[in-house]
Amino acid sequence: MSEIPSDFDPRLEPAGASDESIQRVHAGLLHTKPEPEPGGYELTPLLLLGFMSGLILACCIFFVHNRGGFDSLVYNGQLNGAGVVSADLTPAQIIARGKSLYGQTCIQCHQPTGLGVPGSYPPLAGSDIVQGDPERLIRIILDGLKDPIMLNGNQFVTPNKMPAFAPGMPGGLYNWSDAKISYVLTYIRQDFANKADPITADQVSAVHAKIADRKVEWTMKELPTTP
Repeated sequence: MSEIPSDFDPRLEPAGASDESIQRVHAGLLHTKPEPEPGGYELTPLLLLGFMSGLILACCIFFVHNRGGFDSLVYNGQLNGAGVVSADLTPAQIIARGKSLYGQTCIQCHQPTGLGVPGSYPPLAGSDIVQGDPERLIRIILDGLKDPIMLNGNQFVTPNKMPAFAPGMPGGLYNWSDAKISYVLTYIRQDFANKADPITADQVSAVHAKIADRKVEWTMKELPTTP
């Protein structure tokens, strides 16, 4: 028979280990476990907190950039898909679809009021380009526009170029149909106190066919100036 183990000796023979001695050994082992340092931090919770904070920030940024001015028409499913080619749309339906498209894209630069940002993004309200020659306006939205932009006697140097909305344009993001383009152009020509005639999909298609080979943005000097 081996000698009686000390209170905290874990090397006990099974036959000589009583319940009381086992409990004493376990108690000793527990006391030898290092205590956490005051004010210490675990790495995993910090990483998780950082990830969740970044995710919340990304969601907030996405929401701000896609809020559409909090307009009820921007993502209104009752519009049956804004910009989808449909026959026999009423003038009110065309305006509604144009407004929805404006809220999804144009509103970020030209603002909900159509007043733009002074010196950076030109206004649509009272614009001689918006209310002027339809072909000039159609060319701009089809192929985009480089700055500097002269509008109503004021110059605008935009942080971002006016993007191209025609399908197949290099670097284009939108690939809008001629009908979609006609909706939004009609909307901006008849809202913001503008009083210009609507633009039809046939007008857009005619200009599109005329400049089909162009693959770069326009400059103000290249655009037609006929009122």
